[in-house]
Amino acid sequence: NMVIHGEPNTKSMTMDTMIAHAKAVRRGTRRLFVIDDMPLGSYEISNQMAIENAARFMREADGNAVKVETNSAYLERIEAVAHFCPVVIHIGLNPNKAEMLGGYKTYGKTLEGVKELCRVAQEGEKVGACMILLESVTEEVSQTIRELVDIPVMGIAAGRKLDGQLLISYDLLGLYEWPGNKKPKHFKVYKADEQGMTVADLTLAAYSWYVKAVKSGEFPGEENAHFLPESEETIQQYLETLRRPS
Repeated sequence: NMVIHGEPNTKSMTMDTMIAHAKAVRRGTRRLFVIDDMPLGSYEISNQMAIENAARFMREADGNAVKVETNSAYLERIEAVAHFCPVVIHIGLNPNKAEMLGGYKTYGKTLEGVKELCRVAQEGEKVGACMILLESVTEEVSQTIRELVDIPVMGIAAGRKLDGQLLISYDLLGLYEWPGNKKPKHFKVYKADEQGMTVADLTLAAYSWYVKAVKSGEFPGEENAHFLPESEETIQQYLETLRRPS
């Protein structure tokens, strides 16, 4: 929602738009395990709504699992959906609910918060979650949670030595311009060459070259054009009749 649609946060994402993205991902791979992200408002109201929207992802986008931003208030939803399809619980920072939960911050810095994270992780596993995603959680707490559960634990801004790491691809490529250039510390931008150019730098350079080349007549060149075979005299003669005299 932010890196492609230009929105300031994730809250305005809809099921229809999310399914369109999920279908594109599925078309890109038959081998990988694809997790579809339940947007705000798609599961909070009732178990029935949660199941219906999870079913849309499974049916329309051919997903393998759904991911649900979770705290203790939504464990019942996890249990309901887990009877229908695999569910990944997303705990710690919940981007869709960040404003309600105190803003974008690192979780696992208070005793109360640590207890809540550990409880939700353990209870989430008990009610049927197949995987946990920790976001913006202190490494120590992430490691503890990893030891408390038997399901895979993934992380984004949640430290090292987990079962896997999530990274927003636009951050990796340097394609997203963070407001005020305040880049979070949890990712590293790929450098495309020894001069330190990012993929974003190269992309911008390519666009700039294109504008200049078109204006100057350098592009497109003869090598970029398709031509009629010289033997196609009939078509060439017809085209001559369409040309206005100079």
